[in-house]
Amino acid sequence: MCGRYASDIAIDDLMAFFDASPGTAYDWAGLFSVAPSDPAPVVRERLLDDELHREVDYARWGLRPGWAKDSGPRPINARLETVATSGMFRSAFTSQRCLVPMTGYYEWETTPSGKQPHYIHSDGPLAAAGLYAARKDPASGEWALTYTVITREARDASGEIHDRMPVFLLPDLWGEWLSPDALADKETMTDRLTASSDEVAQTMTTHRVDRRVNSTQKADPTDPSLVESID
Repeated sequence: MCGRYASDIAIDDLMAFFDASPGTAYDWAGLFSVAPSDPAPVVRERLLDDELHREVDYARWGLRPGWAKDSGPRPINARLETVATSGMFRSAFTSQRCLVPMTGYYEWETTPSGKQPHYIHSDGPLAAAGLYAARKDPASGEWALTYTVITREARDASGEIHDRMPVFLLPDLWGEWLSPDALADKETMTDRLTASSDEVAQTMTTHRVDRRVNSTQKADPTDPSLVESID
């Protein structure tokens, strides 16, 4: 699974990297630890007045579709193997797809002295496949976004530590993935996600980081030392 990640890319760099405009995440400065239920930027495309707009918007991590009950689950991950058919995700997989900007993510190794965090990363920004949902707040009338990260069997450096990894996409698949058009061939898209993430996985490396990462209460998410190697 992917239960914590870094997205230390400020909004200007996000816009340049994804060729996107600032939406609600216009003031994003970057964090070295994004945890479930945190707001973080996602990249999505929408048709506005018959024009396609690619924007960087805030969304809260943990998908909550409009039809879901308040007490229902808010999954932070969706399995690639079942995302196209699962009742929770299939609608969003069809037409509400996004990219989740990351610079790396954390996984934990169980050791005799406790859980040891590892940071898995590449040489630059990463684009994880995500799904989003929009829900209107009945009190304020404002629309809010939530999202989940699609994961798959590990093919990157995390395979030494954990059996799952985010599905990372190469730029040549971004446009098709972000398109707001309904996805006609889900099986082909699933195959393309697999192939694209296989390639990105070959660029990933891992190193151990300080155990401060283990506690979201103790770790300052703005502290760059969270991702520094202790090896």
